[in-house]
Amino acid sequence: MQTRYLPLSFLLLCGLLLAFSGRAHSSSSAGRTVEFIENKGQWDARSRYEADLRGGRLFLEATGMRLVLGQNISPPGHGPKASANAPAPDTPLRAHALVLEFVGAAAVPLRAGERTEEHRNYFRGADPARWAHDVRSYRQVQYPALWPGIGARVYENDSQQLEYDFELAPNADPSAIAIRHLGAEALRLDAEGSLQLTTSVGTLTEKAPQAWQTDAQGRRQPVACRYVLRKNVVSFALGRYDRRRPLTIDPVVVFSTYSGSSATNWGFTATYDQQGNLYSGGIAFGFGFPVTPGAFQTTFGGEADMALIKYNVSQNGPGARVWATLIGGNDWDFPHSLVVNNQGELLVLGSSASRNYPVTATAAQRLFGGGSYADPFGIGGTFGGAYEVPNGTDIVVSRLSATGSALLGSTFLGGSSSDGLVPLSPFSTLPQLPHNYGDPFRGDIVVDAQDNVYIASSTTSANFPGRNSFGNLYNGGSSDGLVCKLTPDLSAVLWAGLLGGSGADAAYSIQLEPGTGDVYVAGGTLSADFPVTGGAYQATRSGDVDGFVVRILQSGSRITRSTYLGTSAYDQAYFLQLGTDGGVYVLGQTMGNYPVTPGLYNTPNGTQFIHKLDANLSATQLAMVFGSGVRTVNITPTAFLVDRCDRVYVCGWGGDDNLAGSFNTKPYLSQNGTTFGLPTTPGAVQTNTDGDDFYLAQFTAGLTGLGYGTFYGNTAPNSEGDHVDGGTSRFDPRGIVYQSVCSCFSGTGFPMPAGANSFSTTNGDPFGCNNAAFVFNFQPGIAAAGADQTVCATAAPFPLVGSPGGGIWSGPAVSGSVATGFTFTPSPALTGVQTLTYTVVSTGLCTTTANRRVTVTPGLTASFTALPPLLCSDATTPPPPVQLQASPAGGSFSGPGVSGSVFTPAAAGNGTHTLSYTYSNGGCSITVPQAVQVLLVTSRPNQTVCANAAPIPLTGSPAGGSWAGPGVSGSVATGFVFTPAQAPAGPSQLTYSVTATGTGGTTCTASSSATINVQAVPSLSLTPLPPLCVAAGPQPLVGSPAGGIWTGPGVSGNPTAGFFFSPAIGPGSYQLTYTLGAAVCPATGVLPVTVAPTQSVSVPADTTLCPGSTQPFRLRASPAGGSWAGPGVSGSVAAGFVFTLPANFAGTASLVYSVAGTCPGTATRRVAVAAVPQLQPTWMPVACAEDRQAPLTVRFSTPTAAGELSWDFGDGSAPAQGFEVSHTYAAAGRYTPQATLRYLNGQCQTQARLTPVEVVDQRIPNVFTPGTDDQLNSSFRLPPGCAPRIQLFSRWGQRVFEAPAYQNDWRAEGQPAGLYYYLLEYPDGRRIRGWVEVIK
Repeated sequence: MQTRYLPLSFLLLCGLLLAFSGRAHSSSSAGRTVEFIENKGQWDARSRYEADLRGGRLFLEATGMRLVLGQNISPPGHGPKASANAPAPDTPLRAHALVLEFVGAAAVPLRAGERTEEHRNYFRGADPARWAHDVRSYRQVQYPALWPGIGARVYENDSQQLEYDFELAPNADPSAIAIRHLGAEALRLDAEGSLQLTTSVGTLTEKAPQAWQTDAQGRRQPVACRYVLRKNVVSFALGRYDRRRPLTIDPVVVFSTYSGSSATNWGFTATYDQQGNLYSGGIAFGFGFPVTPGAFQTTFGGEADMALIKYNVSQNGPGARVWATLIGGNDWDFPHSLVVNNQGELLVLGSSASRNYPVTATAAQRLFGGGSYADPFGIGGTFGGAYEVPNGTDIVVSRLSATGSALLGSTFLGGSSSDGLVPLSPFSTLPQLPHNYGDPFRGDIVVDAQDNVYIASSTTSANFPGRNSFGNLYNGGSSDGLVCKLTPDLSAVLWAGLLGGSGADAAYSIQLEPGTGDVYVAGGTLSADFPVTGGAYQATRSGDVDGFVVRILQSGSRITRSTYLGTSAYDQAYFLQLGTDGGVYVLGQTMGNYPVTPGLYNTPNGTQFIHKLDANLSATQLAMVFGSGVRTVNITPTAFLVDRCDRVYVCGWGGDDNLAGSFNTKPYLSQNGTTFGLPTTPGAVQTNTDGDDFYLAQFTAGLTGLGYGTFYGNTAPNSEGDHVDGGTSRFDPRGIVYQSVCSCFSGTGFPMPAGANSFSTTNGDPFGCNNAAFVFNFQPGIAAAGADQTVCATAAPFPLVGSPGGGIWSGPAVSGSVATGFTFTPSPALTGVQTLTYTVVSTGLCTTTANRRVTVTPGLTASFTALPPLLCSDATTPPPPVQLQASPAGGSFSGPGVSGSVFTPAAAGNGTHTLSYTYSNGGCSITVPQAVQVLLVTSRPNQTVCANAAPIPLTGSPAGGSWAGPGVSGSVATGFVFTPAQAPAGPSQLTYSVTATGTGGTTCTASSSATINVQAVPSLSLTPLPPLCVAAGPQPLVGSPAGGIWTGPGVSGNPTAGFFFSPAIGPGSYQLTYTLGAAVCPATGVLPVTVAPTQSVSVPADTTLCPGSTQPFRLRASPAGGSWAGPGVSGSVAAGFVFTLPANFAGTASLVYSVAGTCPGTATRRVAVAAVPQLQPTWMPVACAEDRQAPLTVRFSTPTAAGELSWDFGDGSAPAQGFEVSHTYAAAGRYTPQATLRYLNGQCQTQARLTPVEVVDQRIPNVFTPGTDDQLNSSFRLPPGCAPRIQLFSRWGQRVFEAPAYQNDWRAEGQPAGLYYYLLEYPDGRRIRGWVEVIK
């Protein structure tokens, strides 16, 4: 049976003292810093483990924990900005000790787990007894069995906070847990149910426990849990829960994940649906986004596609991804805002630069309108303009099916200039609307009850198709705000209005008034003539950018209310929400002295404002600012909510990506700062910031206080600050934010606290960005009284627990208070249904109540029909099942062998058993027991033995019976044995008998039989094998009697096909074993086998002969005495063998040498005739092909062949070697060269004669007679050879003729008779000078 535990977890926080923010000190357990160090004598023996905490120390003792807390002092140059309350250097530091004692707990040995890689040595003082070597540390420590069935575990959780859990075994009593707090100056429970411990160095908070149970499907179910404080002892009160299932703490972060995309994937926008699923949208820059099979678009379109993913936040791992798809064309595509309609279909508002962005056939606008250059990321020409949009964008609205597999509607919206992007000039110093990174992508989309679609955006198109609305014409300036209503299928624009004045205007946020359907829009403007209405809260623009809020009639036909919001400095309205009283809440940024309402929560110099106007936008109802107190904008808002309790929720980010920067400074970001200094509250998920995080806040109803504040972000080294690159995220009406994030340059740094589910815990592009996302539940208090229940009138009082803590219980028999807890006390006077009411008091509409119906029932009686007192039988035929009966009907039977209302003696087994009948009704129950005795006799198992086996002890169940049968001897006192030699061969039946006595003297005897089969030892005969050659085939193995098994080296086969021995196992002597008979009585014999080796025969190496060889040669081999065979072989063993090459033989002859014997051997020698290589020698004059003049240098060559080549030049000179040589003929003559190729290592040769070489010796003429009939002497003719470059000069040095390649064509035309000087330059570099006489 598997033991199941019920863990109860309690989070221990200590303000700034126990909220850890340091980096891990070793490579293991990255992100955790607390180490529990074992005590090996270096400390007081009461401390078993010690842990250093930021601001103190924790000592774990046998029955409790001791905390020593000190002032929180950071070393110089470390930690956050210098503490304003840091003590003077000469002031003693204060410290305070607290003891948490486990009341009534056993002193148990502690068990440590998750050992770190650290090794420590302590040398304290001069006493070696206080020295400790190789001290190890751990990440957690367990207290096993402090109370019966209850243990504890102490560790650092994923939020770097100290936490201790209690684990309860099934049916353990949680009321046994009690913790006495010693040393605190004061203890109290606050309104949230947290325990506050006041010390001399600060306040320690033990956060109110919040618990859940996990069902069989892994789904979480909440369980009420609260502290009970009596003097200085804390215990725990639980609501109803299934004690068979585990229980644990409910985290604040429900879901946190990376997209896991291996392609760079930036985060833009997020939303939710009615089931609490998360939709996250961003852009992907290539293949690698984790699309799902069957998604609408699974291939990357180009530049950047919208990348959308739906998560089931109740799942963890791959199952959390419901679907994921891309949407886009071949250019930039951006998602700005997401919303899910009433059919569960996702609607996307975005902008696209893709002419082929996917639109549907019935789209309101099917063609891309185009536009002008845009720089939405404010990067300018950086990165070669890779992030610019040169051809502008159109607004796009798309509707995906609930499965993400189909595009149900999609349309462009735009004119001839850019639409959907707020114009940005990043390096301009002039006022403009964008003041934050990502502002160009501002916009919003919502749906009404009929799924009509409303958008708020912007346009720069003077010809944007406005229609049927308050503003059909473009108002001027760099942009106008746009408000638009479309049909659910996006096939038609019902109305579209352009909103603005002569300056820049943009609409960012849109909401629908639930009663009238009127449309509220908020945004920013630089227009002094923005269309405000009479009675407006602010009728004129104050200066710089101002925010605006407008109310538009449901039909879109006119603006009914409109106002500016702002100061003389920068102001802008980014989000609006409608309160329960119709008031209009606006969230924005300000750099001015924004007017605030006295008495509200305010931060001096706050740069984020929340302003509540009346429904007519004519008066302030509430106004406040918050921030760090430094006059820079802290966050760019991403989500905003006012819940039905009028609590206000804000989410946004700030830091590096929103700063102007020192390089490539962007003036439009110059007024922005970081998240340093923003306020957090006790119990925050993340109390520290690196300045580049998200900030989440909940303000109390009426904006009178900060109910909750926390940071959330990646603090890993080298990571970029968490941000969004554009677009909006959302809160759902319950106060749960669904936030999209762009997390960059770290693989695992994005926070994923314990208990939060995720799809991917790693950034798939660790050197780039992933679209991370998180779901954060603020857990606003709505009264929950718990399930109805039934109790008995005589039951003990039980605690009443509601959710959230701090409410008031009322009703009959209810007693107690918020401080001490409430209880209900049943009594007979309350028999019947009692209604108890749980009330949680807050403000606005947040005072909620819930009822629990408690049915009180009277006591009960019951009877259990008697069973036979004794049931006995042979176990092979046990007594039949017995039907159990009792009254009144409707109860349950239990006990050994009981299933339903049937008792099965065989299932219960031998012995006396107690069966029970339990009847429950109206919360009461009664149990009636009954005893029954079962005797089931079981003998020993059947067995086969050899006749020569030793005596076998005989046993049966239950013990104490007698054995009888052949070969049996012994007694009950000494025991019984069976001797095979004393029993006949074959089966013998033995009987075991037991007699039992029941209540009242009733007896019964039962017997059970066993069979022992005695086998005789067989006699064997084996057929021998002769000596075998290793090359022989498998040899059959024969043994008698047949049917045995052969084993040993080289043995194969089976009893059906027979067994064989294979000599191929190798030479040697082997022992083969033949076994016959059952395993209990085998007979064996051994057969020796000898295997002889094959003779080793060697012959000389293979031989190759020259063509035409006729010389016989003698054949030799080892060992001598064998015979040769093959073509050309002659001779005998006595005279010897010779080989003579047959006439005209070509190719290879195989000659086989054979040696006879027990294991004959053969070898082959191959004799081949070499092939005659092809010899094709040629010659060519070196200087030129025409050259024949002595001395003549000729190059001789032939294609390379195997062998050595020599040349005879035919002039009596020495031969030359090589496949390409040169030779110079010095004298004129006719020469016949010859090439000789020796091959086969010089054994063979072949020759070839070349064409003769004609060499002449002619002189350059010194006279010629042009103009005569003598053709040979009519021009200056040179001897045969290469054409030289020629220059001819008169006696006076005047050049009269020149040719680069002389062709014997100078006739001294136009020149007088006389002497002429010539200069000849030949291609081989020779230069010849001389005179020639011209005679005319």
